[in-house]
Amino acid sequence: QVYNLTQEFFQRGKPVNAESQNSVGVFTRDVVRKRVKADPDDTEAVKRLKLAMIQQYLKVESCESSSHSMDEVSLSEFGEWTEIPGAHHVIPCGFIKIVEILARSIPKSVIQLRKPVKCIHWNQSVSKEIERVADHNSDLPEENKGSNVFVECEDCEFIPADHVIVTVSLGVLKKRHESLFHPRLPEEKVMAIEKLGINTTDKIFLEFEEPFWSSECNSIQFVWEDEAESESLTYPEELWYKKICSFDVLYPPERYGHVLSGWICGEEALIMEKCDDETVAETCTEMLRKFTGNPNIPKPRRILRSSWGSNPHFRGSYSYTQVGSSGADVEKLAKPLPYAESSKTPPMQVMFSGEATHRKYYSTTHGAVLSGQREAARLIEMYQDLLQ
Repeated sequence: QVYNLTQEFFQRGKPVNAESQNSVGVFTRDVVRKRVKADPDDTEAVKRLKLAMIQQYLKVESCESSSHSMDEVSLSEFGEWTEIPGAHHVIPCGFIKIVEILARSIPKSVIQLRKPVKCIHWNQSVSKEIERVADHNSDLPEENKGSNVFVECEDCEFIPADHVIVTVSLGVLKKRHESLFHPRLPEEKVMAIEKLGINTTDKIFLEFEEPFWSSECNSIQFVWEDEAESESLTYPEELWYKKICSFDVLYPPERYGHVLSGWICGEEALIMEKCDDETVAETCTEMLRKFTGNPNIPKPRRILRSSWGSNPHFRGSYSYTQVGSSGADVEKLAKPLPYAESSKTPPMQVMFSGEATHRKYYSTTHGAVLSGQREAARLIEMYQDLLQ
């Protein structure tokens, strides 16, 4: 019911109440708490348990949104996100298999890996400066010396280009946009980067010799009764594990073995990333023992964790519409540079792709793929117009 209401806010242009602070978290707690507390059939103990379950639900939603808290997610924009159509499929060997298939038709000589980019020089602003500063560019062919864009790599190589499609995450843009582009990005795009949200959602995979759960068990959820009336689900560093919302059972065991997949998000996920495997495995085992009432659960034989937040090439998992942002900011982020429409200014020198640039499918691989197709289609259309 709460989710349906958030859909109404967007689809029908329904105004949000001032008390909600335009926040999904604040709105949800307010609406549900009032209903729970007003139920005459429940005892106080049952009401308290239901309120604690709502807090757990908000943790799950925070993991889904990759936000620290649903208090940071815009209520008025929450309904714009669209469910991807079609059935869900498990890809054998993971998404990397798709990348490998797509790369088969691309000559290996044109793909360069482990080559971090330091700066993108666009609008022909520093071509002469590059020639002056970088001695090795003196051998650059004459036709490349007037290129629209130069990609400066950390190993000091400058790569000339007519167009560059930037696919870095919103997290990288937030951290590096001032140094990553020269000249600096227009203020409109900077504001969009700052207003849109991105945080960390990590997974913790625990592999056991034998399952301690029943064959009917799909998920182990953690509900902390002492959080029933909490307004904030932010924890001291030593209590980071309280942000773990659940462990899902991976099926079938014939494919995955006996594996649980845990979810954690926000600042607590970053704290988890700093811990060693032994500490995380021991902490998760204690949680499972406590909540199942089974003190004999063994430690996992193996642990595997993601670390999207601390990875300097990602700095977060995926984006969301933060309070104060909207789908219009997504479109501003996706807008190619330069903005000036002039026959003397080469168009679409710098283009932007990735999940944060898709208005309806942000936070998904599907959104990233579609945004890449969108930018490729723009280039194809432009060159077709020139040829005609």
